[in-house]
Amino acid sequence: MNEVDRTIRPEDVSWDEESVPSLKTLALRVIASVWKKNPILEELPTCEDRNMLMEILPTDLPFELTIRKIENEYYWERCSKARWQHNDCAKHGNSWRRRYCEGALREYLENLEPTFFQSQKEDCKNMITLVRDYVHTLELRSLLPTKKHKTSLNEEDPCLVEEAPVHHIPLELILPQFPNLAEIRINFGLVYMNDGFEWRDFEISMEDCIGLGRGIKACPRLKKFTLTRSNLDQPRVAALLQGMLENDSIEEMDFSHCKLADKGALAVAEFLSQKKIKILHLANNDIGAEGVAGIVYGLLKTEHTILQHLNLKLNPLLDNGAFQTCAYLLRSKSLQVLDVSACGIGAAGGTALAEVLTSAKSENLTLNVSNNDFNETIGELFERALKDAPFIVGFEARMCNFSRQSEYSIHESVFRNRQRRRKRRGDEANARKSTEV
Repeated sequence: MNEVDRTIRPEDVSWDEESVPSLKTLALRVIASVWKKNPILEELPTCEDRNMLMEILPTDLPFELTIRKIENEYYWERCSKARWQHNDCAKHGNSWRRRYCEGALREYLENLEPTFFQSQKEDCKNMITLVRDYVHTLELRSLLPTKKHKTSLNEEDPCLVEEAPVHHIPLELILPQFPNLAEIRINFGLVYMNDGFEWRDFEISMEDCIGLGRGIKACPRLKKFTLTRSNLDQPRVAALLQGMLENDSIEEMDFSHCKLADKGALAVAEFLSQKKIKILHLANNDIGAEGVAGIVYGLLKTEHTILQHLNLKLNPLLDNGAFQTCAYLLRSKSLQVLDVSACGIGAAGGTALAEVLTSAKSENLTLNVSNNDFNETIGELFERALKDAPFIVGFEARMCNFSRQSEYSIHESVFRNRQRRRKRRGDEANARKSTEV
């Protein structure tokens, strides 16, 4: 009975639907309906009026108008959620305006036809002008290739034809236009295949690599560069790195799932010998012992190596490659993460890794040796080594045929090292506070 007689129902979200809107609300609705023709915002008398307008303004207004007139983050949040299903503002510096600009640019460039780029050059320039100040990360999940056409090798025999190489949009003309560009992630290939799909659609030409290198050369704030899942081999990566060589700001590179092999790894090693890279990902590149030896030599060739993260997983390093990584562990003070999982390392390589841990110079190391052909004896070696290696704060050894006792003991050692490190950090922080007081 009490439920029926209730006059106040806070759970009823439609309680004010029949109420008459105020004159101010009606006026703002009219302003929103004609905003395309008369874009007023700062002219409104109060901040409350401007915020209310941002809540009702249509999200499908011309981008060239809204980007110049509107800075309100809530409006760009509405636009982003109306256009894309998945939105993570944290990946865009917690700025919805930046998120929208980076997403709009990505879709524009991904659908740009390289065959007819000259005819679209002016339109591309206008788009870049609108978003250039808000783009810090450029992510291209796919790029359209040039249309397939053939050239005759012999006029007398039309059957002798040669396919023209695949090219993409000229990034050397696009990248230098963004003064705040700090990260580039590119995949030369297609995400959605149609009936005309061919394997050539996933290729990358020498001209693409040369142009991309020139574009990166003109990005003074670039920190991270990622080019994955492509046919990037030794000649192509050498052409790319030649242009990147003059950029002194790059700290992280990712060439995972490409076709570098040992020769491509040597080209990367030559680049490393002249640059100070902190993070390097080379997963699944068919790199063997020769390539790893070159990378280690390139890293140690610099007077002060600062590499902190080295990812070599899914490469056929085998035991000889493991020996080379051991040589680097013995000499590097900066290395914090080493991933050699699924590298075909056997008992000899595992023994070398376990023995070198107690002599490594790193002060904070996470090691991943999962999916290698070890055995229980190797597990016992790692177990003993980690008891004497307090700097090991992370260790992964899944599917390495270790005994349960070894796995448990290793876990306990790593956990204990983490606790000690956390306590030491707390003591250092307290000491600093005491000094400041």
